[in-house]
Amino acid sequence: MRTFLAVRPPATAVAHLAARLPQAPAAPERWHLTLVFLGEVAAPTSLADGLAAVCAVRRPLQLRLAGSGRFGPGGPVWAGVQGDVAGLTALAAALADTCRAQGVEVERRPYRPHLTLGRRGRPDPQALADYAGPDWTAAEVELVASRLGRTVTHEVLRRLPLAG
Repeated sequence: MRTFLAVRPPATAVAHLAARLPQAPAAPERWHLTLVFLGEVAAPTSLADGLAAVCAVRRPLQLRLAGSGRFGPGGPVWAGVQGDVAGLTALAAALADTCRAQGVEVERRPYRPHLTLGRRGRPDPQALADYAGPDWTAAEVELVASRLGRTVTHEVLRRLPLAG
């Protein structure tokens, strides 16, 4: 099962960002900040207890979506993240380490917090260059299964509270 760990902005932050885009965004209900992409995992819920332990000692994070950019020419367009980015980065690293300790090899490249808005250079990242969304609190991490097909669907397998 294709799986990832994510923080999901609240509906108010998503609506605020979507309203600033020049055209209707694709599937804002699926927008999220990926913390760790696990890839294909046969039994992802078997990882949940170890991941929950990591989250239980971390406090909720104050975040906001701000700015935008693109990964390479014509690449994916993203909204940036501000606020407790150091805390978010540390959380992503701790979750990745826990996945590796449980036998799931995940990417080792540096974590760059962002929310992917579109592919192939759209929407124009300049439309959000000065964007600053509302502050929000990330109080949980989601363990999510992503099913590819004619449309992509996300199923939250487990919610892991940030309770520290």
